[in-house]
Formats: sequence, structure tokens, C-alpha cells
Amino acid sequence: MQELIYIYVGKNKDCDGECERALIKEWRSCGGEVTDDVRSASVIAALGGDGTILRASQLAVKYGIPVIGINLGRIGYMAELDKSEIPLIAKYFKREYKEEARMLLRVNVGSRSYYALNDAVFHARSKHMAHFTLSCNGNTVNEYSGDGIILSTPTGSTAYAMSAGGSVIDPRLSCIGVTPICPQSLAARPLVFAPDSKLTVRADSAECVLTVDGKDPHSLKEGAIVTVSKSRKALRMLKLKEDGFYEVLRNKILN
Repeated sequence: MQELIYIYVGKNKDCDGECERALIKEWRSCGGEVTDDVRSASVIAALGGDGTILRASQLAVKYGIPVIGINLGRIGYMAELDKSEIPLIAKYFKREYKEEARMLLRVNVGSRSYYALNDAVFHARSKHMAHFTLSCNGNTVNEYSGDGIILSTPTGSTAYAMSAGGSVIDPRLSCIGVTPICPQSLAARPLVFAPDSKLTVRADSAECVLTVDGKDPHSLKEGAIVTVSKSRKALRMLKLKEDGFYEVLRNKILN
């Protein structure tokens, strides 16, 4: 059976098509072919930065297809390869790769549901403080006043949550991180919840907005309740190199 690749290029990335052409050439030299129908693909290649991988992950999760990121951005923390490493794609055909299952959040707001690879962020609409109540399995955990709170996956712990002072979590773990953003209280600290936790966030002011993986903004009326839990679905990510989580963390973020 011929291996088909679907190439997802980020907006304003690879403007001259050099990286895409190099990937197609390498893929075809190994006996594979390119498809324009994502549903028939064996692999989705995301060309760009972490934002590109986030957008491509929606397709990958929807159709159950593994994704591999090729970094054309600045840091590209989630990307497996830099553009100079495209020849390593041959390892896929030799079955010299590993597959990681990345946990997703299921975010329910009103009658709609979303999947988050990184985070669900509740933040103030304006310069005024926003107020939220966080509960776990029906029990109140804390009340927050400040710029907002972040509910993140382990993958998302190295994104906005880390910038806000949250814990860095190994992506092989399954848990939900909660990080307050500029809280008014010194007692508000990052928390980590078990994977079977059902978290709810109630908007206690009218100045609240929810975004999921940096998009899909929802204005929340006072009293609105959003539920966040571990999704039954997971993102399949291909690993072609032996770099471990902490090595990538040290090289791309801590240095």
C-alpha cells in the first residue's frame, strides 16, 4: 500500500515553496506520494511554527492521522524536524520511528465542544479584572480575580502556561494544569489535576472571554459555566529522532 502524505503549510510560511518541494522530493524518492485529500493520507506534515501544528492537529484528530511538524518558525517547540532535517523523513518508510499520543482537552461551552492540544484560556475582555470560580468534580477549588486562568494539557504546559509561571509537565503524562494569570491574591498558585477530573469554570463577571488554542473566542456572560475534561481522543505525533522531552526543553526553551 502506497504511503500518502498531506502537506499543511502555515500562513506566510514557506512563501517560496522551497521546503514543500524538498519534502515532496524526499517523500517520493522513498516510494510515497502526495495527496490533496487529507482523509486518504497516511501522515500529515505541518510546515510552519507551533501555531501551524496546532491548526493541523485539528485535522489529524478529526481523521485519526498522525502528524509530524517541520519547523519554519522561530522556536517550533512542538516540531519534530527543522527544515534541514527533511531527509530524516526516510525513517518513516523504514519504520524507524515512535508514535506519541498527546492528551487533548475537551472544552464544552454552551452547546458546542472543542478539542484543545494546548489550552483553554479564560481572560479579561478589557483592562478590568475578571473573576472566576474553579470547581473540580462539583467541589469548589478556588476563586480567582485577575487577568484570567489557563487550563492546559501537558503539551500546552510549555506554551502560555509556562509564560504565566505554570509548571512544566512532561507530555507523556496525563493530567490538567491550571495556571492563574496575574492573580490579585498571592495565594493563587498553579495546580495540577488528575486526568479523570471534571473541571468547571464559572464566569463571575461580565468581562470574560474564552479562547481554545488561541482561537474560537467566546464572550462569556456572567454566570456562564464551561466544563473542561480530558478528551477520549488523542493526537498522534510521530517521533523520528531520539531527542527526549528534556533535551528539547533545554535546547529550545531554557537556553
